[in-house]
Amino acid sequence: MISVPAITWNDQLLIGLDDVDSQHRQLIEIINRLGRLHAHGSTAEELLSVLSDLHNYTVFHFRHETDMMSSLPVNQANMAAHLKAHQGFVDLIVRAAALGVTNPVDVIEHLLAFMMKWLTHHITGVDMRMAKEILALRSGVFVNQTEATENTGSTMLIDTVSELYDSIFLRTFDILELNRKLQAYHDAEEYENALAQDIILRLMKRGELSSPQMHYWFSPATTFIGDVIAAKYCPKGRFYALVADATGHGLTAAITVLPVLSVFHAMVERCCPLGEIIAEINRDLRSTLPSGRFVAATMLCMDGTNNTAEVWIGGMPDLQLLDNDGHLLKEMKSSHLSLGIVDFDADMSGTTRITWENGNQFMMYSDGLIEATNSAGEPFGVERLGRALLNTRANQRVASVQSALTSHVGSTLPHDDISLILIDCVNLNRTNGTPAKIL
Repeated sequence: MISVPAITWNDQLLIGLDDVDSQHRQLIEIINRLGRLHAHGSTAEELLSVLSDLHNYTVFHFRHETDMMSSLPVNQANMAAHLKAHQGFVDLIVRAAALGVTNPVDVIEHLLAFMMKWLTHHITGVDMRMAKEILALRSGVFVNQTEATENTGSTMLIDTVSELYDSIFLRTFDILELNRKLQAYHDAEEYENALAQDIILRLMKRGELSSPQMHYWFSPATTFIGDVIAAKYCPKGRFYALVADATGHGLTAAITVLPVLSVFHAMVERCCPLGEIIAEINRDLRSTLPSGRFVAATMLCMDGTNNTAEVWIGGMPDLQLLDNDGHLLKEMKSSHLSLGIVDFDADMSGTTRITWENGNQFMMYSDGLIEATNSAGEPFGVERLGRALLNTRANQRVASVQSALTSHVGSTLPHDDISLILIDCVNLNRTNGTPAKIL
């Protein structure tokens, strides 16, 4: 906040009309009072209240000057320019009051800076010219004599400077109004973005992300995250998990992955085989996505009756199976295209089976994790990820990875979304079609 200096009343501001001089002093006092409130950080209500007083007194003062000029045969061109300046000043105060409702500090600051210069110039120029003419007329000098002795060059200069002040301030307020509209647009967009992001998060959390066997982290590169994670039991007790990564970032990527979540939850609810879920998601994306848009994904279906899991990976980093100490037991690489690129046949939606033991842990993640770079351009990489997992308890591995990544990238902002899921391998007992509490 900038402190605007007050107007100091002095003899140079006297124009020789006692009533007008008295009103000028009162007008300056109101402006200075507004300046003091602004400098002390007063509330918007206090500022706008004084601004209202300023408007009312300005209207009163200008009406007095208008009546005084209208009662005498003053130079009509000078009077027209004078009244135009009055109206412009009042209009600016009205506009400032309207803008001040949403942005009082900036508006008052600009208004004060303008009024300090405008009023001083107006009093010493336009008002002084008016006073000389009125005093001359009151002493019996005729209008034609007044016109004859008027310095035409000075008159033009005064009027030109007045118009220049008005033009500059109008442009300033145009900018403030534009800023207000941009801020309103930004606020509305932020609200819509927050609502859309909330919907996406709710879709992701429809299943069992809060299950004790699930440990996850996702971090968007922008407001929206183009990665999605999901986990859900089917009524038969099998446990399904998903990590998907859409091309691009932001809202476009977020919209791209929404069908993946919808199909995933609907088909898991019906206990569909993993291959059928993959095929249906691909069909849905093929029918909705424009060319050049696709979704990389890793999907897992764990069966607790025989300690096996089906795995499908398309365009994603390796799925890893860790032992109790965080060492790598097995890894499975992507063997399929990403979803949404071509129509799938049976082989393209085929899955691979892997066995697991209690105490093991599956890890799935998006490439944004291992490709996150530091200021030197070095990626976090698989090796650093592996070191962050070693000798760390299963429920603390996500935090360990976060800490290691933060240490690596420092203040460098992520260029891609980051998703990580760690799933504890436990007995998935079923009771009446509903999974029992996880051990």
